[in-house]
Amino acid sequence: MKLTCTCLLLAFFLVGCAELGTQGNGSAGKSVPAVVFQSTDASYILACMEELQGIKRSEFNRYFKTLAAGIDQRPDRDKLRLICLSLNPKASYKQFRLGFTLLQRYIESHPENRADLKGLLALAARLDQAKIQRWTGRKKLEEEKKALEQKIDELTNELQQREVRIHELQQQIEQLKNIENIIKSREHSAVGTGSYD
Repeated sequence: MKLTCTCLLLAFFLVGCAELGTQGNGSAGKSVPAVVFQSTDASYILACMEELQGIKRSEFNRYFKTLAAGIDQRPDRDKLRLICLSLNPKASYKQFRLGFTLLQRYIESHPENRADLKGLLALAARLDQAKIQRWTGRKKLEEEKKALEQKIDELTNELQQREVRIHELQQQIEQLKNIENIIKSREHSAVGTGSYD
């Protein structure tokens, strides 16, 4: 009997300690909900962009070429990865446009992710506009540079022609001075001898 009471007392004690352990935070019987973060397609693309920020150009080109080959038959993660690569600073404008078009098609085929991806698409469209303006500005500067170089060539040729003309005129002046000196010396020698023709 003594042993049974001791066992019962020990059992109550253990159950009481176990309950105190679960109620220690003051929320008796309540469970704290766990926050589960589910990665969206947009967050995947942004994380990929961060991950590949320092990629070498040769590795970038090889990786892009590999992913771009048969992209329509590839799984969604590969498509998102190619979109990520197209937004990398090392991407050419052609590669950027391929990724931009792929993102548009991806949004159409995945309406459940439309909201966050449309924000990314709006940023990509703004980037596209900036690239076009930069290209247009660069082309305009190149055209202006070419026109200025042509004008410089024309002015250089004109200067060279004027220098040649100046040299010719200087030679003519020298010849006229020589003729004048010859005439003066003849007049002077004629005066000295006293004969006049």
